[in-house]
Amino acid sequence: MARSLLVTGAASGIGRAVVRRFAARDWFLGLVDRDADGLASLQSDIGGDRCCTYAADVTEPAEMEEAVTAFGEETGGRLEVLFNSAGVMEVGRFEDVDLDHHRRHFDVNLYGVVVATQAAFPLLRDTAGSRVISMASASGVYGTPELATYAASKAGVRSLTQALNLEWARHEIHVCDILPPFVDSPMTRGALRSRSMDRLGIDLTPEDVADVVEEAVEENKVHWPVGQQFQWLYRLSEVLPSNLVRLIMRYVSGF
Repeated sequence: MARSLLVTGAASGIGRAVVRRFAARDWFLGLVDRDADGLASLQSDIGGDRCCTYAADVTEPAEMEEAVTAFGEETGGRLEVLFNSAGVMEVGRFEDVDLDHHRRHFDVNLYGVVVATQAAFPLLRDTAGSRVISMASASGVYGTPELATYAASKAGVRSLTQALNLEWARHEIHVCDILPPFVDSPMTRGALRSRSMDRLGIDLTPEDVADVVEEAVEENKVHWPVGQQFQWLYRLSEVLPSNLVRLIMRYVSGF
């Protein structure tokens, strides 16, 4: 029987790349997104017999519970992997960003992960070897200027991942996150350019992230930095004194 994967934010960007990658591996897929047209297009591309689509908002518990329940009916109550990919990003100086956009970062990027993960728990608990993989960010390791609340929301995902990795070990559910720097996707293309984007560049593709998700499905690390450049910075951040890490981040962010 095909392994099952439920993806939020499936209609575009990283979510769409991951869906395509696992469809090619003959997994059965649940595609969740607010963009019903994007879901229909993706379903047409990969084949309707390989997936189910659910037009749902990750910030709405009733919608996510309905989607997860429906997916469980399709898979006989199994869910090998939940991939939390839905996210938003607004670039700007903290004081210039509208409060509604600040709140949206936390609603979608963090609360949306909480909602989807809690909704999926019964299926994950009842599936041997299941796991949760969530999109965090390099920005969540050390707060990034001009992305203050985006970074804070992703830091929350990272902390949630660490807590659930320990808490859900008793259910044999492995919980981990993916930590890329900037990815060339609709989210970054639609945003203003921050200084850190100009300094670091936007060189990763959604397919680069999908490569790492494939690894994360099979191995048991908690945090998965993406790209050689950030892997180097990530390792330094774990061993250097905090004042030196701050100096590096000042240089990287242009502040």
